Amino acid sequence: MRRSRIEVPVRGKVDAALARTAAARLLDAAGISDETGLEFLDAVTDRVLTEVETGPMKLIVEPEEADAVIRATVRDGSGGDRWVGLLRLPAPVDPDVLALGRPEGDARTLAEELLRVSARAGRLASVAAERARALRWHQAELEETNQGVLALHAELAQVGDEQRRALAAERAARDEAETARSRLTFLSGASARLMATLDQKELFSLLRGLMVPEFAHEIRVWSLVEDIGLRRADAPSDRSAAPAPAQAAATGRRSVHEGGWSCLPLISGTEVLGVLELRRSRPHGDEELLLSELARRVAVALDNARRFEHERDVAATLQRAMLTRLPRTPGMELTARYLPAARGMNVGGDWYDVFPRGNGEFIGVVGDVTGHGIQAAVMMGQLRTALRAYALEERSPAGLLARLHRLLGHLEPDLFATAVIVRFRPGDPEITISGAGHPPPLWRDGTGSALAVELPPGVMLGLPIDPAYTDHTVLLPPGTALLLYSDGLVERRGESIDDGIGRLLECFSGPPYWEGGPDEAADDLLDAMVKQQDCDDDVCVLVFLASEPEAG
Repeated sequence: MRRSRIEVPVRGKVDAALARTAAARLLDAAGISDETGLEFLDAVTDRVLTEVETGPMKLIVEPEEADAVIRATVRDGSGGDRWVGLLRLPAPVDPDVLALGRPEGDARTLAEELLRVSARAGRLASVAAERARALRWHQAELEETNQGVLALHAELAQVGDEQRRALAAERAARDEAETARSRLTFLSGASARLMATLDQKELFSLLRGLMVPEFAHEIRVWSLVEDIGLRRADAPSDRSAAPAPAQAAATGRRSVHEGGWSCLPLISGTEVLGVLELRRSRPHGDEELLLSELARRVAVALDNARRFEHERDVAATLQRAMLTRLPRTPGMELTARYLPAARGMNVGGDWYDVFPRGNGEFIGVVGDVTGHGIQAAVMMGQLRTALRAYALEERSPAGLLARLHRLLGHLEPDLFATAVIVRFRPGDPEITISGAGHPPPLWRDGTGSALAVELPPGVMLGLPIDPAYTDHTVLLPPGTALLLYSDGLVERRGESIDDGIGRLLECFSGPPYWEGGPDEAADDLLDAMVKQQDCDDDVCVLVFLASEPEAG
């Protein structure tokens, strides 16, 4: 069956309008919307008006096969078809609908179509206006939204900047706190190490290790010596002129001179003790406070070392004055040794003494005042002098200890002492001994066997209790020996005093005779017990070797 179609002859603009009217009715019947239909009709009309200028023609509107599509073509006088427009419909076209599209071809039809097109255009204009208003509203809303977004972006950017600044400030504060903590840790550790030594040479060596190369490439320490001026403390042989350190010592202020050297005065209290001179490749402004504080602590450590050395020298002088020459006692060979501590004050309260008391008798003693330094040395001298005075009237060693106990408690309630006192008469084998909290004497027979003399217990001198000292008798025939010593000979860290006494017994034992006499015995004991290791306390040794009295 032939497809139904509309053929409208077009000879001029009126025919073109009628053709448009026919197509419009067709579209209305097919349910095409105003907007879509007008777009299609405008396209067809424009083409028809263009084609009609070339001569008579026909507008042909027909559906595609089995499709909801309408195709419009124009056919000229020669029978050639040219495509005008194509419109897809909501549903397949009923062929009977095409009959609706045939115009009657009169003015009324055109007028009706004109009114209908005007109404359709009005509806479209109303829709377009509504759309324009909606578009403007959406544009305004979009613009407002954009403004809000821009403001938000600006606010976020500001917040981001503030956050970055806050993070940078926090990082800087953290770095500063870490630097401060590191410096405080350094100062604390440096102070502990500097204050732990009382030796100036060791102090300067520690200082060099602390400063080089972390804070300086090189350091020099200048000491201000009375009546002499500045001298190199860390290199005494260097006596070169030092104008910059001298200026710092004179003014008490930091100074800088050529070559990258900085001079920091060493001030303890109000006294300038010297100058610390540092050479650095470039200045470190943030380290000046640290170095100034370190210089202050070095000054305190240097002041402590100087005071200690002065006190040690005074105490050593006093102690040497108290260690007198031993008397000659026919029938009893005597020797004594004193060895200062290898560390610390080096001067303590240890002493020995042997002196005659009249009637051919002698008193021998080894004692030890607690503590070190001048106070211990002075008290040792007082006890030594008092013992010599008391021995003029008191014969019993126990009685002498009781008197010393009362004297020490009266003079220095906070000081204590230990002592062992012997009374002997050359040529008489009987020796009387009494001890006050002191290590036991060692006795050696003629065969070389040694043992500890078990004395009755006696409390230390000066303790706030009533003592009960007793005398003990020991026989010392020719060939036998007696050893008195201070606790520095047998006390060692990490070892009990009993173990130390046991080692001393082994050293005191030996061959039946000493070829070198008591001098050899004393030296052997010190070599074996002390000289191979550092001691924290001074050592006192007194050896008695009984011999046959000289004839005549």
